[in-house]
Amino acid sequence: MMSAVSATSCVLVLDREGIILSVNEGMSRALSTPSEDLVGRHESCILFEEDFRSADYEAMWQGLRAGRMAQGAFRRRAAGGREVWFSSTRSPVTGIDGTLQKVLVVAQDITQEQLSRLDATGKIGAIDRAQAVIEFDLQGHVLQANDNFLRLFGYKAEDIIGRHHRMFVAPAEVSSSEYQIFWERLSRGEYFADEYKRIGRDGREIWIQATYNPILDRRGHPVKVVKFASDVTEAKLRNAEFVAKVQAIDLGQAVIEFDLDGRVLGANRNFLAAMGYTLREIQGMHHSMFCTPEYTQGEEYRDFWLRLGEGQFLSGRFHRVGKYNRDVWIQATYNPILDLNGRVVKIVKYAFDVTKEVQLEKRIAAKSAEMSESVASLAASITEIARNSGVAAEMAGDAACAAQGGFTALQKSIETIGSIQASSVRVSEIVRVIGEIASQTNLLAFNAAIEAARAGQHGVGFSVVAGEVRKLAERSSVAAREIAKLIEESVMQVGLGAEVSKEAARSFEGIMSSVGRTRTSVSEIAQATEGQRRLAGEVSGLIVSLTGSVKS
Repeated sequence: MMSAVSATSCVLVLDREGIILSVNEGMSRALSTPSEDLVGRHESCILFEEDFRSADYEAMWQGLRAGRMAQGAFRRRAAGGREVWFSSTRSPVTGIDGTLQKVLVVAQDITQEQLSRLDATGKIGAIDRAQAVIEFDLQGHVLQANDNFLRLFGYKAEDIIGRHHRMFVAPAEVSSSEYQIFWERLSRGEYFADEYKRIGRDGREIWIQATYNPILDRRGHPVKVVKFASDVTEAKLRNAEFVAKVQAIDLGQAVIEFDLDGRVLGANRNFLAAMGYTLREIQGMHHSMFCTPEYTQGEEYRDFWLRLGEGQFLSGRFHRVGKYNRDVWIQATYNPILDLNGRVVKIVKYAFDVTKEVQLEKRIAAKSAEMSESVASLAASITEIARNSGVAAEMAGDAACAAQGGFTALQKSIETIGSIQASSVRVSEIVRVIGEIASQTNLLAFNAAIEAARAGQHGVGFSVVAGEVRKLAERSSVAAREIAKLIEESVMQVGLGAEVSKEAARSFEGIMSSVGRTRTSVSEIAQATEGQRRLAGEVSGLIVSLTGSVKS
């Protein structure tokens, strides 16, 4: 019997102190150590230090000395410090007096099984630490859940154990036939892996990347379902946002993809509409089909693709050629797409069709040039007006000076006429006095003639003289009256002349006032014209700037 055991098992015999007495070939092979290197040495030579010093090892020997058998899986140290695991039975062999004499160790090498078991245990522990794990029976009732699952969904273990999986699922999904089929298939042993939307304790939406794993018994029949899950809510939301952004870009922009050689991989409807092609017409064709021959043959175009191949981002306004040689202008970005290792794998271009804007800018530039010319002409005209206004201002100043001189001369004339009027009045008085004297003389001569007549012959000579005096007095009186009349007429004419001169003076005052206002107005016109000339220059500068901005 021992021969049969020795042939199929690893056998080791120890004395009561733990000294190795014998080792069979199986044990020697398992420990990778010749038997002669083991016999006579203490068992500690095949033990790890921590195992030899452990309380379990000491307790095992106490049991053996007490006559108790020891069974279990034990770790031993093989040659080179390699771990070897044995499933062994230690049987105490006692003497007649019942004391321990030696120990028979019969073992099976379970190193591979133990390492596999430890590996599986380690993996399960790692999964348990890293993932949310929950177990269900085949009807979907919760058996247990780890801390990660409870923390993710916001429950305590007692809140969920025994309850159905549907507590984590939206009501609309629970009532669907697909949900019933899902559990029927799990109960038949089918495996599921996908992203799932679940509901936490507070109604919060949770997305998980999960696998539902039916656990089979030895006959291959499902006995329970274990779910391993990772929280991908944030990633799901980010991905949803990313997808929404990509869709928005696809709806609003022209998008085309190229390989690193510049050949078209794909394009969206906006790009096809802008260029006038169908996807079939451009797929696999080179980017140069959208450019002018002059551009593609230049160094700039070759440098353009070299820079993209190096991963450089390029943006700007580009002139492209659509179907039937139609000019197309686009505002575009060329975006190198990198793989996980940072290598460029393709180029994606996002673009807006700005052809209409460019055409409008060209028209604006042309109109701006025309406006600039018109404003330049206007500025020249304003400059001429300003010059003429200056001349007019000078002439108005001269007129004002002349009017002032005329007014001064007229004032002097009025003063002279006044003096003449005064002199005429005095002369008139003198003539009146002369007339009165002539009348008195005439009367005296008449009386003298009467007296001469009375004297007779003696008064003839006196009478003649008196007659002559009377005639002279009459002529003096007539002359005085005529002079008085002339002087009166002269005074009247001088008075009229004075009134006319005064009216002329008032007119000159009005002229001077008008000339002054004209001079002020001309000066204001000159200032306003200068302001207009300056503003015209600024407008011309702004138009030039606008034209430059439009061109750029």
